[in-house]
Amino acid sequence: MRATFLLVALFCASLVAAKKKTTCRDRDMNCYVWVARNATQCGVDPLVTENCPKACYMCGPEDVDPKYDLRRVPDNLQRVAFLIGRWRSEFGGKAVFPTIPKFTYGEQIDISLSKDGKGLPTLNYTAFAWDVNDMVELHQENGFITVKNGTNVVSMTTVMSNGFAAVEEGEEDGNSIKFFMRRIGRISFSRDLPVRRMIRDWILLDENHLESRLSMATITHRMMDHTSIIYTKIYP
Repeated sequence: MRATFLLVALFCASLVAAKKKTTCRDRDMNCYVWVARNATQCGVDPLVTENCPKACYMCGPEDVDPKYDLRRVPDNLQRVAFLIGRWRSEFGGKAVFPTIPKFTYGEQIDISLSKDGKGLPTLNYTAFAWDVNDMVELHQENGFITVKNGTNVVSMTTVMSNGFAAVEEGEEDGNSIKFFMRRIGRISFSRDLPVRRMIRDWILLDENHLESRLSMATITHRMMDHTSIIYTKIYP
């Protein structure tokens, strides 16, 4: 019942966000990085002003939640500014693996700026997936994303609802990241098979679409595709 209520709440929130959307949109997928690196370009640099009205917040009086504000992105996170936002796919996810039946799923991920604090600045990361047929929760992830100062090395730490905790690292390259699993922990009574290797790809396809692909190997199966999904940005 609780999971169903949460799904309904998420669906209603997405409808509200969709209604707020206007024709205002960016025309270059690099807008996220341009504005994060130097917000003063908005209204000054013709290239940025013409192509990035949404990233520059030039579309009207609507305030943007500070945790999604590209103008507040710390220096070390500017490479991954393209991830910031709320992304959703109602039913576009596909999951396959020899130990499970094929199925489709919906998922929403939220990536935002963490509150200021000591240590390396991070992005908050949450993900919530559901079965599109039964509308029940399938999987949750919560964690943090950060970038090693002066490099393109990106790290993500996650805790998952199936009893796993993982450390993934990869390199940002042209609005895409390929994460390789470095460490993984698993509670002793998890029902899922122990994962030996995992690769996660995030690729910004255009200004409003993000693709995610995940491959993994377990103690009984070689590396193979597991999930794939394309999200649409719903906020901001």
